[in-house]
Amino acid sequence: MSSSYPAEEHDLDEIARMLPLAGDAAKQRDSLLAAAASASRLLLEASDVMAVMPKVLQLLGEAAEVDRTALALAESGPDGDRYLVIKCEWISDNTLRGALSERNKSPCFCPVLQAGRSVYVCRGVTDDSTGIASDNAESSVIVPFHVEDEYAGAVGFDDCRRTREFNPAVVSALEIAASVIGAALHRQQLMDTVRREREAAAEQRVAELANANATLRSNLEQLANESDLSSFLCHMLLEATRQLGAAAGSVTVNFADADVWHVKANIRNGQVEDPSYRATATTDELTWTRCTATASREPVHLAIDELTSLQWPGVLEYHKREGHKSVYILPLVFGSQTVGFIMLAFRNHAPILSEHSELLVAVAQQATLAIGLKRLAISAKNAAVLAERNRIGQEIHDGLAQAFTGILMQLGAVEEVAMTADVAQVVARIRDIAREGLQEARRSVLALKPSEPRPGGLELALRQLAERSTLAGRVACKFEGEATPTGLAPEHEHELLRIAQEAVSNALRHARAATIVIALVLEPSALVLSITDDGIGMYEKPERHAQQGFGLTNMRERAQAIGGKWSVTSAQDKGTQVVVRIPRERS
Repeated sequence: MSSSYPAEEHDLDEIARMLPLAGDAAKQRDSLLAAAASASRLLLEASDVMAVMPKVLQLLGEAAEVDRTALALAESGPDGDRYLVIKCEWISDNTLRGALSERNKSPCFCPVLQAGRSVYVCRGVTDDSTGIASDNAESSVIVPFHVEDEYAGAVGFDDCRRTREFNPAVVSALEIAASVIGAALHRQQLMDTVRREREAAAEQRVAELANANATLRSNLEQLANESDLSSFLCHMLLEATRQLGAAAGSVTVNFADADVWHVKANIRNGQVEDPSYRATATTDELTWTRCTATASREPVHLAIDELTSLQWPGVLEYHKREGHKSVYILPLVFGSQTVGFIMLAFRNHAPILSEHSELLVAVAQQATLAIGLKRLAISAKNAAVLAERNRIGQEIHDGLAQAFTGILMQLGAVEEVAMTADVAQVVARIRDIAREGLQEARRSVLALKPSEPRPGGLELALRQLAERSTLAGRVACKFEGEATPTGLAPEHEHELLRIAQEAVSNALRHARAATIVIALVLEPSALVLSITDDGIGMYEKPERHAQQGFGLTNMRERAQAIGGKWSVTSAQDKGTQVVVRIPRERS
């Protein structure tokens, strides 16, 4: 018994196998980005960042599915030595607390972290040179953050129960979360400095910060409620230009197509409008994407005459025509990549104030988070397309292919009995099979799943399958079982019917069987479906046959998907039996 299908079907099997892994990483990354947005809001609204830090670490730890998160800050001792000092930690389970390390300071000052790269630590394999991972952690990721170009500390994520590899997409989301904490600590430092240095102007400063926080909260609410990236970026940019008194602004974004940059938001004189210059440009046209501003990932403040290094078609002429004197350009960094720029244009040469710099840093974090969510959505959409292609392939193979195979076999019977009175009965059976094939085609095209029970249940569907598969004088197919409710969900009964259809089709097409028995038995511990034929059997092991076609693999995957155990036994000239056992507790 074998099936003959193109080699491309094996690629679909591999895609189907890999999709859950990619889906799990995408879901965890989505959860981490959402947690980072919630943490950002907590930090922005808090008057004391460290007071809400335990809650922030809990949000990130639960989203990352780890047992411990720790915040460590870089400090200098009296002798000038550098230390990482743990300032705050969260532990998922109090029963773990006594098993974790009691150290809260380490002299280790990892050069990799200082360079801005995350470190993975695996117990017994990797030397923990970071000093903040728990001694009993099986695996850890230590993510650094910087404040004003200086290594300021790290956030550690410990898994104390298992050795685990952290997906690069998950690590990228953790780096965004750590940068949110770094930005909040930076904001706290700026606030403390302002309070010390400008006591006389405290009331004015508080008012400015209140406006900035209102802007950022508004942006976060917009991000939570707005699914369109361009709409969110326009809202964010409009608020930023109002707060900073900018005459114009734009947000330029680069997605996966690394050679093309797009203007996704443009503000002119307080109004959202399309840019009067070209909305897209290639990397080759933007020589400045390879200059110091991008390499250092630092904001730059340029006079209009210095924009010749930008070389975006039409931009220099636009700013001169509008009377702008300077522009402020803030790179948007996602992980290790620069994914966009915020550009603000001013009608003066005045430098950006420190409080405005603080606002811009937070705005950049929000814009980067929004772009990260958009990238995630694009990845999820692509994964969904692949999954749907695989689902439709299965449905067509198991639905339409089986139905039309039955039609062909019935037509063969018509040719043999064309001059007898049995023609009308065979033609009626062909019409029934064709009608069911049409229903299956509509279900596949509309992507419908059987959410409601079939009329008569699985028992009636199997009995009808046996009747349709009987060919007078050639094949006798019968059903054995009782009309007892299976207790299964409708979609699980659907999968069992598909397995039975495939097994019967194989017996008809390949085994040259004279008798086929479909049995459905409700045992005390399991529901058992079996399809037995007296055909020629398999001349090789079933595993070898599974490699040659789509059918056996499809049956096994369908059984596993509903928690069942699938098996096939066969021997040459001794027939074949396919069995699926569904434990009753799963029913």
